[in-house]
Amino acid sequence: MSAQRSRQRHKKKSYAGPVRTVILQVLYALDLIVYTLVGLAFFAAALLALGFSVAHLLVNFGITLPLQGVVQNVLTFISDLLLVLIIMEVLSTVRSYLEEGDTSVKPFLFIGIISATRGILSIGARLSIQETPLTGDDFRNAMIELAVDALVIIVLGVTIRVMGKAADLPEESPEEVADHVEDVHDQVQVQTTVTTHQHHDSAHDQE
Repeated sequence: MSAQRSRQRHKKKSYAGPVRTVILQVLYALDLIVYTLVGLAFFAAALLALGFSVAHLLVNFGITLPLQGVVQNVLTFISDLLLVLIIMEVLSTVRSYLEEGDTSVKPFLFIGIISATRGILSIGARLSIQETPLTGDDFRNAMIELAVDALVIIVLGVTIRVMGKAADLPEESPEEVADHVEDVHDQVQVQTTVTTHQHHDSAHDQE
């Protein structure tokens, strides 16, 4: 009986119609294209940051270069790329639902980490283009925001680490939970029956 329920659950989860298959193939193809473009964009941002570092070094040696606004533009570019990653993580939950009929926890944890990273970049950009000296309150508020974002990243990272593969598992419906409970009950009954028969056989042999 429990094996039959397991086959029914597997059949229900593995079912995918032709329309759903085509949609998943399109989503996977678009996912690959977007991630490829984002990877190339991050590489370009790294080159821009490297160029700015070299130019800043030259400025320190007395060479005049137009660097005003470069840091802000690079950090804004990276922040926008992280926003794209957040959207792609949300899309992955939609794809997971179409593929398995349910979603997992891990994409939402990644969204929280990426959002906190964007917050850190935003604060860094705001501080880098600050023309007037920061007041004590402004500096304290910025440090508090940085600490909160860093704490969020650490907590969510530890959560992903602790949960491990369990973070990828979809949430079970009440019917599946009830089936699992019945499976465990059946296994306990079988073990109890086997133990009872073994005890009776041992007593019979002693007689």
